[in-house]
Amino acid sequence: MADKGTGQGGMGSLALKIGIASAIGFGALATGLLASRRGRHLVKEAWQGRQRTRIEDRVLDRIWGDPVLGRRDLDVDEIADGVVAVYGKVLDEQERRVALALASQVKGVVEVEDHLMVAPRDRARRARERLERR
Repeated sequence: MADKGTGQGGMGSLALKIGIASAIGFGALATGLLASRRGRHLVKEAWQGRQRTRIEDRVLDRIWGDPVLGRRDLDVDEIADGVVAVYGKVLDEQERRVALALASQVKGVVEVEDHLMVAPRDRARRARERLERR
C-alpha cells in the first residue's frame, strides 16, 4: 500500500493548491495595481513589452505620482547616461514646468530635454477664443 501524499495523487493535489494560491495572489496584485494610476501605467508598460532603464523608471514614477501629470500621456527616454527626454502633451506651461522639474529632481538625471507639447483642452481653447472675440 502506498503512503498518503507520496504517490502521484499527492503531488497533483499540491500542484493544484499552489496554482489556486498563485491565481488568488495574482488577482489581488492585479486589482491593487489597477486601482492606482501608477499601477495602470505599469500594466500598460508591461503589456507593450517596453524595457526601461532605471532612470527612466524613476522619472516616470515621479511624474506618474503627480496628481495632475499622472493623468497625462507622458513618456521618458534616457537618450544618454543621465540625459532624459520628456515627451507628450500637457495642458499648459505650468504643467510643462512641473514635469521638467520633477524629471530633473530624480537621482542620476544630469540633464532634461523638453519635448513636451502644450495642447490645451478644446473647451478651454474655445472659451479663450470666445473671450478674445468680444
